[in-house]
Amino acid sequence: MTKWKSFTSKTDYKSAVRRINELIDLKRTDAEHNELSLLSFLVEKWEVEHLPLPDASPVEVIKFAMEMKGIRQQDLIPVLGTKGNISKILNGKANIHLEDIQPLSSILGIPVDALIPKGKIWTPSSGILAEPSPTYELSKSKSKMDEVKTIRKKVRHPKAQTILSRDAKR
Repeated sequence: MTKWKSFTSKTDYKSAVRRINELIDLKRTDAEHNELSLLSFLVEKWEVEHLPLPDASPVEVIKFAMEMKGIRQQDLIPVLGTKGNISKILNGKANIHLEDIQPLSSILGIPVDALIPKGKIWTPSSGILAEPSPTYELSKSKSKMDEVKTIRKKVRHPKAQTILSRDAKR
């Protein structure tokens, strides 16, 4: 049995995937079962860190993760509120609030980036991700800059920080 550790190359990753495929077809001993668990963890970690995300909408990603992990809508109530609100989000009739993205990412075990729609912006006044409108501009007035600084202190997510910084410069 090979001693496995964090992968340092794509070759390590491919070797682990081959070994997983071998172990899946075996009637495993306890040691092989432990090896399979470790390799599965290491492969998942590598894929999250090194493989690009598919072009899927956040709703598609959420639905897929829910199905894969056996999570029901009611399991998301602590994060997204009522079952009605969850249904609206899953049917594309409501946006995901920025403060819900990190906890949702943790529960579903998916990267935060997968939950931020491409082409969406974060609006400081509403705290939600929304379509950019031609009239949307962040004024450089002192009150708006103070609002952005206050919000930036509350928001810890790096992607939100980047969006806020970019908008503040406009």
